[in-house]
Order: sequence, then structure tokens, then C-alpha cells
Amino acid sequence: MSIQFEFLGPLKQLVNGQDIVEIQAATVGEALDNIDGRYPGINQRLLSDEGVLHQHINLFVNEEDIRYGSDLETRLSAGDKVTVISAIAGG
Repeated sequence: MSIQFEFLGPLKQLVNGQDIVEIQAATVGEALDNIDGRYPGINQRLLSDEGVLHQHINLFVNEEDIRYGSDLETRLSAGDKVTVISAIAGG
């Protein structure tokens, strides 16, 4: 099943400047592992040493924040779009 991962803003640099990366996976965590296989080090930038999504990284599956669902175990289906956004702080 093909899933689209959209990397916004400065996170695009992690995937060689691409807007969209197509991947096959059953869960968000599996998809991130597959993307890390193509672009080594991406999981290091998105996940803590414990394998938890960094607080400043937001992932949405079809506009739904994964933190309010099953987090990295969120199931994916063909045609889903996962958006990866880095939070910006300021004042």
C-alpha cells in the first residue's frame, strides 16, 4: 500500500528537499523506519532515544494528530497522507 509522507519547512532537508516521499507501511512507526532506511538519520531527528516522537515534531495522518490516537502505532491505509511538521516557537 502506498502512503505519502509530506515533509514541511526545514524538515524537507532530511529527505533531500523532496516535498513528498512515497512509502509502503502498515503503521506510522514502520513507515518512519522505512524512510530512515532510505534517508539514514531521519529517525534520530524525529524520535527520542526511547523511540518516542520529539515534542517539537508533529505528525498528522489525514489531518489527525497521531498523539491523540495510537501515536506511532497508528494504522495506515493505501492513499493515506502523513504530514510531518516541526513546531516553531517564538515570542
